[in-house]
This record gives sequence, structure tokens and C-alpha cells, in this order.
Amino acid sequence: MLESNNRWKIREVDEEKVQRLSESLHISVMTARLLVARGIEASKEAQLFLHEEEMKFYDPMIMKGMREASSRIQQAIASGERIRIFGDYDADGVTSTAILTRALRACGADVTSYIPNRFKDGYGPNIGAARQAKKDGITLIVTVDSGIAAFDPAECAGRMGIDYIITDHHEPPEQLPEAYAILNPKQTDCPYPFKGLSGAGVALKLAQAVCDTAVFDEQWVALAAIGTIADLVPLIDENRLIAAQGLRKINEGSLPGIDALKVKASGAGPIDSDGIGFQMGPRLNAAGRMTDAAEALDLLLSEDMDEAVMLAERLDALNQQRRSIVDQIAKEADQQAAAYMDQGSKALVLSGEAWHQGVIGIVASKIVGKYYRPVIILSIDKETEIAKGSGRSIEGFNLYEGLKACSNHLIQFGGHKMAAGLSLAQTEIDHFRAAFNEQANHMLDAQELIPQLTVDGTAKVDDLSVELIEEVAKLAPFGTDNPKPLFLIPQAPLAKLATVGRNNDHLKLTLKGSEKQLEGIGFGFGKWIQKIAPTDELAAVGELGINEWNGFRKAQLMIRDLRVEGVQVYDWRALRDLQEKLQVLRAESVPLLTFQEDTAAHFQLDDVMRYEPGMTLSGHVVALLDLPDDEEQLSAFLSTHPQLNRFYCIFYHSRDHYFSAFPERDHFVWYYALIRQRHRFELRNMMRQIAGYKGWSEQSISLMTQVFFELGFVKIEKGILSEIPSPAKAPLTSSELYRKEKAQRDLEARFCYAPISEVKQWLIVQLRQSEKQGIK
Repeated sequence: MLESNNRWKIREVDEEKVQRLSESLHISVMTARLLVARGIEASKEAQLFLHEEEMKFYDPMIMKGMREASSRIQQAIASGERIRIFGDYDADGVTSTAILTRALRACGADVTSYIPNRFKDGYGPNIGAARQAKKDGITLIVTVDSGIAAFDPAECAGRMGIDYIITDHHEPPEQLPEAYAILNPKQTDCPYPFKGLSGAGVALKLAQAVCDTAVFDEQWVALAAIGTIADLVPLIDENRLIAAQGLRKINEGSLPGIDALKVKASGAGPIDSDGIGFQMGPRLNAAGRMTDAAEALDLLLSEDMDEAVMLAERLDALNQQRRSIVDQIAKEADQQAAAYMDQGSKALVLSGEAWHQGVIGIVASKIVGKYYRPVIILSIDKETEIAKGSGRSIEGFNLYEGLKACSNHLIQFGGHKMAAGLSLAQTEIDHFRAAFNEQANHMLDAQELIPQLTVDGTAKVDDLSVELIEEVAKLAPFGTDNPKPLFLIPQAPLAKLATVGRNNDHLKLTLKGSEKQLEGIGFGFGKWIQKIAPTDELAAVGELGINEWNGFRKAQLMIRDLRVEGVQVYDWRALRDLQEKLQVLRAESVPLLTFQEDTAAHFQLDDVMRYEPGMTLSGHVVALLDLPDDEEQLSAFLSTHPQLNRFYCIFYHSRDHYFSAFPERDHFVWYYALIRQRHRFELRNMMRQIAGYKGWSEQSISLMTQVFFELGFVKIEKGILSEIPSPAKAPLTSSELYRKEKAQRDLEARFCYAPISEVKQWLIVQLRQSEKQGIK
């Protein structure tokens, strides 16, 4: 048995609803199950989900505060007032700022923008920016993707006579800032039908309200799609429409800044939600993380392709710099993490002097990905002796509640169950680490420290087709609350197994069904080939895709996890590098079991385990170095070890009996008749004559001679064989030598030269019998 990296949890759905949806829309049960699992159970809703081109945007005027906000902005445009947009430094904030800046300019507004610097200004609107707006003659401030909890800058703007409009999508506090209007669908009394918009989504709704249809530019939807996907908001309902329409615009050709960024992210090919989330979004974020987000905004506002290309290259360079810094910090943090893991820590609090605050959240995610523990990364400022940190968590541990329980060690903290920020005095780090670990010990059990993969459904190899995968693909674009479906391919035998890639880093395999085969590729699974035997039956979890090559299209599985169920048998009977393999087993503390005295000396091993009746081994793995005396001996060993499920079969034997001809009964009859006829002869010479005449090997003639001697049919003195007259009758099987030689030959036939699949089946049968005996 080979364990998977993760716990697999099959998503449970109402199968009656699945069947009804499948029949009403004439779609596969698999696609229907995916829809029901996403909470889409009604036929009309499912139809729109599968065909987003039929969806419509909600009327923006439904949103609370929209009428007041749009009227005030239109008034400012009409009277020539100066408007300033307060944005944020992440991808959602920058795209929100770009959308509203472009929209208001298209309507003729005198509009400028301000995005805080992460390092100088911190998050969100601030009093200094409000005062600067007053100096610049601004009479209307509109926040995007921020401001819902920023009381001081709103109050400051009001005192200075600046009207202040907040547009945000974060959770609103019980008391809201004083503002001319607040747009946030998450307000408890907001009737807007969809609460999951991103900051860019709310900005897009405001643009729809302010601009008439003649002015509204569909490219603003492309900007909103980037912000929506990058901010990990649910890709359902109106967000799905924004993402789908925006992706189409991006792939058709969009604004100069988007086009230039797309080329850097994915080249000339099309881009999907993954491309935005993992390529375009990080490049936009890199500006705010490394220097100033204004560079990202300049890219999205650019109207000149040459300028856009230059700015995209700048963001690309910043992103490479960011990745380099992340790698360096992650390396240092990982060294600390490994030490704490050796101590049995259930949570990791890692710190370093002057670690770049703009990337420590990414580092925290990396460490979580490796160790699957709640992680806090702290950057210590030597001058202030204050540590600022970022945390990421795992399922089962509410990070916000964990920090709250340790708040007596913190200066401040905030966030939610999966991510948070905090600050504390350097002198409190050790105390905080101990308290935080105590919370993890209280909240997490051993099972929760194993990562979980939620599987959408089970699909046998024979169930899969290109047409089915194309139907499932209609659920794209994928993202939060609409993840790429993961399917479990249950136990299937292997047809092919190999590694690919420059360093053999990736595993390529083919699974067999009754009628079809399914190719799979596991990136980063290359080392698993050492753990998988050709006779294994694999279960795999992964994403289904279509492999197109040379005009052919076939189903393919992008493997996310594997496991081998049942007994594994590794055929090491003829390995050239056996000594090296044995050293690996020794390093892994695999028991090396022998049945014969000379085996340890042959392999030059001093740590073998010699078989003794009634012996017990712990664990589920064993290496069978040599052949037992008989099958019963190995059966007896297996009967006391039903837990074994992985066998390394070597079966060394010093002399090969299988390929030496074992004399048949007729051979014994002919030879004994010759002895009776000659009565006495020189043995060595006669053996050569018989071998030449009959074509028998001298080895088999010698065996027959020894059997006759053991049975008392002949005597041998000084090389002369003599007949014993009237010996007692005895069957050949009464000869111990005969029985031993035949048994040895049968042993070699079963264990050394039979197909390894037959050896595996024999082992399985013995283990099942021992299990039944254990039950009785």
C-alpha cells in the first residue's frame, strides 16, 4: 500500500437532484453533479451557469447608495469639479482605480487618483491623503476597494468640505464612516442581489450607473475580470459574468496595458482564470509589494502600446525581483520551520530581521503548502524592535480566533480565519510562539494536520471521453467557489509508467480500463516511480483535460494525488544495482529477512533478520532476501504478519536448480536397470558415457546416483558404484534428497521465475488466509 499525500473527501450531493437536473437539461450525470455541488439545483439557474452568454448584469441602481453616488459624481462632472479616486495597492485596488478613472474621464470628468504606498502610508485611505486632496482643490473623493472601516480620513474630508463616497466590498463594521454615500453590497440593508462582488466589481457597477450606454466601454469589464479573479472572490453569479466576458475581451485584444501584460504572462496564446490568478495578478501586485502601485496603475491607464510594453516589462522585472526575495526568505524560514517540526510543533511562528514586509504573506503561504501547519511570518525592524507579520492558516484552525486568544502578546492584529496580519514587540515573539502553539495543540488533532482534497466525483477509465470533458469545461472560468473539478479515478491497473522532464521530475502513466486507457501526468511526482510497482493498481485524483497532439484528441488526467491500494510487490529478482537498492532500504529501516545462513555474507550485510518460527516484525514492509526452505515456511511467516502490504522480492539462491533438468521417473527406471545389468562400474567414467549416450546432464545423473545411495539401492566406495542385491523397496519420494531437490526446484519456479504478478497473487492469498484466521 502506498499512502496518498492528502486525505480524499468525496463531495456529497443529493443524487435525486442530480438525476433531475441531468434529465431536464440533457447533460451528463457528472456535469449535473458538479452543478448541484456548487449549489446550482434549478434548471434555469443551471442553464445560465452553463451558458453565461445568456446572463444579464443586475441593474446597478438596486445597490444601496448608488443613486446618491452616481448623481453626485454626475453633478461634479457637469460643474467641472476636481475628483480624486482613492485606491489600494493590490490587483483588485489597482483595477478598481483604473476602471473608475477611465469611466469618469470618458464622461468628461477632471479626475486624478491616489494609491497609498504600502510602506509609507499603510493600507487604505489616510488623513494625509485627504489633506493633500484639499490642497489640490479636490471637492469629491471616491474610494475604491477600501474605506469601509476608515473613519478618520472620512471625518477629515468632511471637516474640510470634501464630499466623500465610499465604494468597497470588505465586511462592513457595525458603525460606518460618515460619508456622502456608501456602496457596499454587504451592508445589511443593501438589497443588491449578489453580495460577492470584488472592489473592481463594485467600481464597475458605479461606472455602469454614471456612464450612459454610448460612453460605457466593454474593456472596463476586462479590467474588472482581472480584479475579480485576482482577489479570489466567488466566481459565481455576477462575478462569473464579469470573469467570462472579461476573459473574452482580454483574449480578443484589449487595452494596451492589458495586452502588454498578457504577453508577459502567457505569450501570444489565450489566457484563462489561472493565467490571471497566477501570472497577470502577481505582476500587478509586484508593484505595490516592491515599490509603488502607481506603476501598475500607469500601465492600466496607458493608451500608448510602446509605453505599455515598457511598463509591463518593468512590472515583470519587479515580479522577478519579488520572486527572488520570496525564495530567499522562504529558504531561511524553511530552516526554522524544519527545526520546529522536529520538535513536534503544530503551528509555526518564524521570524527574521528586515524580511521584506511586502512578500511575507507569500512566504507564509509557501510554508503552509510544504508543512500544512498554521504559519506566522514576522519581519523584525531592528530600530523600532517591532515585528510585523502575516499569517496563513489551514482548515480546522481559525487564525483570527487563534490570534485573539494570544492578543495579550500582540500590539494589534486583524484578518479572518485563513489569513491575518499582526504586530508585536520583538521581546514578545517567544512568548507569542508558545501561546500560539498552545492554541494549535488545543484546536488541531493529528488528522487535521493532513491536507484534504475535496473530490467532486468518481469516474472510471471507461467512463471518460473527450465529449464529456468538453461538457464539464462549460463550468469555466474556474476560481473561488467554482474550483476546477477534481475527479477520483478508482483502482485501475497500470499499462505504462515512466518519468519525463529534464530531471525526470514528472510522472507519466497510463491506466487501463476494460475498454479504454487513460493517460495521466503528475508534475513533481517523478520520485514516486520508486514507490510504484508495475503490478500495482493505482487510484488517482486529478483534473480532467484534453491532450491534443498531431490532430488527435484524447482524455488526460492532470494528477494531483495518487495512492496504491492493497498489496505492493516490487520485483528486485534481477536488479543490476541491487546493492545500491539494499542500502536505500537499510536507510529507510526496512527489515531485510533471510531464511538461509549464507545470505548475509553474500550481500555483506550485518543487519539482516534471520527467520525464526513465531518471530514478529513491526510495520508493513519487508524485503525477502532469499528463498525459504519450503512454501510452508514463508506461509508461516505471513500468517503472523497479516499487516504486511509491501514486499521487496529478491529471492537470492546460491545454486540454480530450476534450469538444471530434473530427472523424470523414467530416467530413474532406465538408470537403475543399467545398474542391475552391470552390477558394478567406475562411476565417473560411466556418468560421462551415459551423458553422451542419453543427452542427460552429469548433474542430473549425479542426483539420481545420490538418491539410489540414500535409498540403499547402491553403495559407492573409492569411486566404484556397486549394486546392492535385493534392497528394500522404497519410493523415490521417500528420499529426503529427492524431496528437497524437487521442492527447491518448485520453489524457484514459483518465486524466482514465475511472473511477478503470480508471486503477488500467492502472497495476497496467504495474507487473506492469515486475516481470516485472525478474525476467527
